[in-house]
Amino acid sequence: MGKPTVGVIIAAYNAAPTISRAVTSSLAQSLVSEVIVIDDCSSDNTLEVAEQAGQSDSRLTIIRQPFNQGPSAARNRGLDQSKAPYFAVLDADDMFMPERFVHMFARDGWDMCADNICFSIEPENLGQPQDGNAQGERACTIDFETFVDRNIGDRRCNRTELGFLKPVVKRAFLEAHNLRFDETCRLGEDFVLYARMLALGARFTLLEHCGYAALQRADSLSSAHSVAHLRAMREASLAVARDFELNREERDALARHAAHLSEKIVYREILELRRYGNLPTALWKLARHPSAVRALLSDRFPGPQTSPPPHRPLITSPQFDELCG
Repeated sequence: MGKPTVGVIIAAYNAAPTISRAVTSSLAQSLVSEVIVIDDCSSDNTLEVAEQAGQSDSRLTIIRQPFNQGPSAARNRGLDQSKAPYFAVLDADDMFMPERFVHMFARDGWDMCADNICFSIEPENLGQPQDGNAQGERACTIDFETFVDRNIGDRRCNRTELGFLKPVVKRAFLEAHNLRFDETCRLGEDFVLYARMLALGARFTLLEHCGYAALQRADSLSSAHSVAHLRAMREASLAVARDFELNREERDALARHAAHLSEKIVYREILELRRYGNLPTALWKLARHPSAVRALLSDRFPGPQTSPPPHRPLITSPQFDELCG
């Protein structure tokens, strides 16, 4: 039996400053058989930079969307093009650590396998080996309830949601269940796909080892989500409860996740109403949703500010202990 091969799918929008690093780190992987860049109708020279990074490597395919359709549609276009038995998503401003997939295929019995993410606020140091427990070799299995509950984040803390993970996915599982990224979502599309897979019985392995390097930016596309994006994500999350057979604990987890999104939606709505001068309606909505008061007060009185660490793992060693018991 031959070695497994992976197709890397990179959805890119105005990513000229970073796309070269993403493409190069993908083509450097020994188990990668194809790299598909989908340029989501960028207004900069993302496409040309990606082509140059490929240096005529036959594994690189570049597709340009006729108009901007969002990351889900771009990734689905890549999936339609891909022929590899496994695929992995890479954000256009991130990169893979050396031989990332070798570590993942050292384990078996999974339908999707994710490793830890190392975040960096310093682009020039992205992908550099870091000290600490993020390089551990432990592994555990993530179930549906754990995954959903670990996507209820705290806006005042470093992000630790498991939806940030970028697993390698067995293509046969998607094909067997006719799954794709939800194109109604421009936010949380990864979470929605993983939740659907888990609801259908997918086996999700999580490695403590850090194999994915992500650039942490305050102006990232995922941080600029609108009320409409949050509503679409909430609807997609609720649809999982409607569309799949779940036990009570799993449904309760989805209800908690939807309630968390509802709080974020109300908070954003109040900010928009205040921004456009509709203060009476904003105060009326605030009176109906007092949970938004704390978020507004934390914006008004943020307290002592600390600089974020230059490097950090998504999942620390104590958090991994908690996740995997």
